[in-house]
Amino acid sequence: MKDKRIYGMFGPKIKAMRLEQGLKQRQLAELLGTDMPMYSKMELGARRVRRDQVPKLAELYKVDEKELMTLWLADGVYAALKEEDENLRLDAIDLAKEYFSGE
Repeated sequence: MKDKRIYGMFGPKIKAMRLEQGLKQRQLAELLGTDMPMYSKMELGARRVRRDQVPKLAELYKVDEKELMTLWLADGVYAALKEEDENLRLDAIDLAKEYFSGE
């Protein structure tokens, strides 16, 4: 069976935090204004959490919002590059670092 994950890190992180706090997917779906099947896909990495949902999750789990946002952004980079050749991925990341360091 083909791996349906698009995003690799954020979903497992929010699932682990949810389980650690003994919450149900239904509760998180309600908090984020979505339905349970959609939230389940977020945890599985098949659907991306929206940017505006990240602060809500950070507040709920009492974790640093910047840390969670960094993980969310890294997931976006992963999704954009995961199908590319490894050397191309690394070159693209290096070029982006150069671009951002020049700002």
